[in-house]
Amino acid sequence: MNHWHINEDAFDPTLKKVLSQETVFTIGNGYFCTRGTFGEGYPRNNPATLLYGVFDHIPIAKEELANAPDWTLIQLFLNGERFRLDRGTILDYHRSLNLRQGLLKSNILWRSPAGIEVRVTSERFASLDDEHVGAIHYSATLEQTPQGQPCEVAIIATLNTAEGNYDVMHLETVDQGNTDDLQWLHCETKKTLVQIVMATTFQSETPNFSKELLNSDIAPAIRYSGTLEPGQTFSADKLVVIYTSRDATDDPRTAAIQHLQKLQYDIEFPYDQLLANNREAWSAFWNRADIIIEGDEKAQVGTRYNLYQLRINASSHDSRYSVAAKGMTGFGYRGHVFHDTEIFMLPFYTFVMPEVARNLLIYRYRLLDAARQKAASNGFQGAQFPWESTLSGEETTPSSIIHPETGEVIPVLNGFIEIHITASIAYATWRYWRVTGDDTFMEKFGAEILLSSALFWVSRVEEDPEKGDYVITDVIGPDEWHEHVNNNVFTNFMARQNIKYGLAVLEWLQQHHPEKAEQLAHQLELTEQDLAHWHEVSNKIRLPRDPQTSLFEQFDGFFNLEPLDQSKYHGRKDSYQGLLGVHAIQKYRIIKQADVLMLLTILTEEFDEQTKRVNWDYYYPITDHDYGSSLTPALHAILASELDETQAAYQLLMKGVLVDIENLRGNTPEGIHAACAGAVWQAIIFGFAGLRIKDDQIHINPHLPERWTRLAFTVQFRGQTTPFDIHSRSKRSR
Repeated sequence: MNHWHINEDAFDPTLKKVLSQETVFTIGNGYFCTRGTFGEGYPRNNPATLLYGVFDHIPIAKEELANAPDWTLIQLFLNGERFRLDRGTILDYHRSLNLRQGLLKSNILWRSPAGIEVRVTSERFASLDDEHVGAIHYSATLEQTPQGQPCEVAIIATLNTAEGNYDVMHLETVDQGNTDDLQWLHCETKKTLVQIVMATTFQSETPNFSKELLNSDIAPAIRYSGTLEPGQTFSADKLVVIYTSRDATDDPRTAAIQHLQKLQYDIEFPYDQLLANNREAWSAFWNRADIIIEGDEKAQVGTRYNLYQLRINASSHDSRYSVAAKGMTGFGYRGHVFHDTEIFMLPFYTFVMPEVARNLLIYRYRLLDAARQKAASNGFQGAQFPWESTLSGEETTPSSIIHPETGEVIPVLNGFIEIHITASIAYATWRYWRVTGDDTFMEKFGAEILLSSALFWVSRVEEDPEKGDYVITDVIGPDEWHEHVNNNVFTNFMARQNIKYGLAVLEWLQQHHPEKAEQLAHQLELTEQDLAHWHEVSNKIRLPRDPQTSLFEQFDGFFNLEPLDQSKYHGRKDSYQGLLGVHAIQKYRIIKQADVLMLLTILTEEFDEQTKRVNWDYYYPITDHDYGSSLTPALHAILASELDETQAAYQLLMKGVLVDIENLRGNTPEGIHAACAGAVWQAIIFGFAGLRIKDDQIHINPHLPERWTRLAFTVQFRGQTTPFDIHSRSKRSR
């Protein structure tokens, strides 16, 4: 069972550690996530419950996921002294996240300044079985008091609206009240007017304690008060039901109250039943998604942690929103969606939870009109997807930010010229179809994405009259340290593939769904002459590549940049951009993240081994694997495995596996690295297991790390469940 737990056995009061662990111990179910803050509160903490797709407007960055009321707050008072970890003495401490059940437990023995010793235990979960429900079981045992005297005890369970996204408050209370034995709180976001309703109960069977409902527009609470003798325990269950106006209900308040009443009055022991149902739901998920690694406990636990994050941050049914760069675990990137979802996370969903992958792509389909407007505003045809998006599909990349490492105010050009996201979405659409065989999706949704995005690229390229080929100028590639570059190989090659996907899907439609083909051709005003031009562009896009060595030049002039002597920065704790500055870094041959190598990885079938080897040897040493981008160490592991660089592949995998558990980048307080979680899955399945699709069949070519004695997993392919069980001795699967 230790292979299923993230444990914390000592309390570190350093604020950065406290905030990092809040992220690590997040619970969630795809409808909402709640950070792992202490239920009793802590100074300068960042409690947050973020709801899938619930945004509010803000300046510059357009909108952000709005922090909902904190439903976890339970305050304990002993003879008037408040239990909190920044006071008194911690005598014993343990906190654990049970990944198998999505259950967060804590057990703390604490001595108050007056000498009262109490053991406080709690467990909480966001039900995976019933996504509207959160639950807490709480107990306080009086261990001893001075002279063995009884202790006056008060316990207050609160719904607290006084929590914002850092200093920005997004909620206003509409109404608050109680119905019988439960309380409800109805609030709304200030700008977008999304209605959020929480209904809660706090039930205790502890004898001789009185109960009082405390109404408040800001912090309604349920209070118990009584006396405990040494050795006695107070225990209670706190349930919360959450609904919003985004749900399929005209009256979220009534829905929340009736839902909670049904739990409270129709079930004899509601907490126990909810917990049992939650366990069953998690068991069903792990039956589909688990990766078994034998011989390496750290890799096993860390891998399961990343799978856990991929589950709790994605809705099982809502196609109106997607998975953000930080999921719903923190305020970083404000809940905005990047190409992280399509390139890094979608392969997991496609092979493990295809119904979720389908919804994530339908999210992009829903935003096609906005993508067309963006393309038109920039003078192009087709659909140009925003670098950052939320619900409307408008560009939500801020125009400037304060650099987190240098502190300088810098313009953010990504929303203007980091355009490869359009091809990333097309790639993910094609890949989903290839893996699932979901023809209905392709006919109704995918084909229009592929054709509209291909049309954008055909209008975006420029013909070079001297060389007779097509170029793409003034972009930012995946290596974001170099701006305003021409002919970034990743961008150009992915654009070429996007156009080819568009041509191929149109041919497929003409054969199988001619009416749809005609409708889309008419809608997009595609003539035979246009399609002939598409073929020409796809065949003549410039791809700077040495014909003798097969080495790609990342962009025009990259080979002429100055080399950076990395030995001068031994022991650094910042990225090279943070050390050198936003402008100075651009003159050096140093890379933030996989760019050319990412291309060779995701389009692996397009390149031979010589091409992969020569580019690996050149680009791998000049990439900042430690402090560049968290996205790509684990992704690098795929190519490393294929090239029999197994030791390097393992080291890269572990940089991804542990990025949040050990806060390797120093920014885990802002939220988990969701793309990295997806890259971990890819590193193991595509890298160490060597899974590939060839001739519409799955093949594997394992390269297990030295310590691994077994690797087992399951994937979905063309509607069939396919398990693999690889052992290090035989290197065979069954």
